[in-house]
Formats: sequence, C-alpha cells, structure tokens
Amino acid sequence: MNNIEFGQKINYTPMIVSLVIGVIVGAIIQIFTHQLMLAIILGVTALVVCGLLFARSMTDFYGYWSIDDEGIKSHNYQNMSVRFQSVLFPFSEDKDEFKFTDIKSIEVVVGKEMNAPANILGGSFNAPEKIMFHLPTPYYLDLKLKDGREIYLDLSADWDDTETIAYVIALICDKANIEAGIVKQA
Repeated sequence: MNNIEFGQKINYTPMIVSLVIGVIVGAIIQIFTHQLMLAIILGVTALVVCGLLFARSMTDFYGYWSIDDEGIKSHNYQNMSVRFQSVLFPFSEDKDEFKFTDIKSIEVVVGKEMNAPANILGGSFNAPEKIMFHLPTPYYLDLKLKDGREIYLDLSADWDDTETIAYVIALICDKANIEAGIVKQA
C-alpha cells in the first residue's frame, strides 16, 4: 500500500512571509529613525504578530495525517500554540506515530445536523458541495489507543473522497481487528 495523506500540512510559506514582513518593518524603522535596537525590536514584533495572524486565521482543515503499512502518523494543529509554533518553525513539528495494533477503538464523528458522506458506514450526504468546505461542523476519526490517548484524525478537508475514506476505515479496522462505529453530534 502506498502512503495515503489527509488534510493539509503547514508549509514554509507563512514562515517566509512573516520573516519578510519582520525584516521590512525593521529596515523601514532603521532607515527613518537610525535606531538599530528599535528596528530590531519592532522587526521581531512584526514577525511575531504576523505569525500570530497566520496561526489565528488558519481554518481547522490543517489536521494533516497519513497512513501506510506501518501505521498512522498525524500532526495535531487544533491548539493555537501548536499552530503558532508550526507557522514560525515548520521543521520542528512533533508527530504522533502509532501502529495499528495500538488502536483500541475507532469512531467516525459527524457534525451537528449533517449526515456522513455516502458510502461511509452507510451514511448519506445532504449539504451542497460548494458550502461543505466552509462548514464549521466536525468530520473526523476518533481513535482511542490502548495507552489511554485519544487521537483525532481530521477528514474535513477530504470529505468528498468517500472511496478513499471508506478504504482507510476498512484498513484500520482490518489491521487493528476492531469494528468502527459512527457518532453523530447533537
């Protein structure tokens, strides 16, 4: 099996843009005030503010994870501090890696007033395709591991790829020797 990826990973673009804006602000302050310390302080402040704006404006569709024969690797971007760190230092991200045998249970969590997409555990879908990407409702896999951890694997960005999602759920269930459930949030 090849590596199957879901969601989006934070790349180097926000870091580069933040760095460039910080350098530009610092250079402009240095040119007009001739105060090096003030230019450095305001340049770093602009870098941090720009990074915070990127982290704050990111949607919840950055729950990057991948699955292969070895197991599952995931990046959890649900926390603001983790997103901020990932914007400024995308090379220092921590990954959760676990094998299929570590999985105790799996559930497909479907958001409020929404049905699971067709072919996913017998669900049907009723939201227009154009607005689905912008809905704030969750759609993810909830994995409970044998060591007590709970891992959320986001499916929101790839909601329309029902064939791959059904395959991945079946693969996890087969390799972990468990049954999948579905949870509808009220």
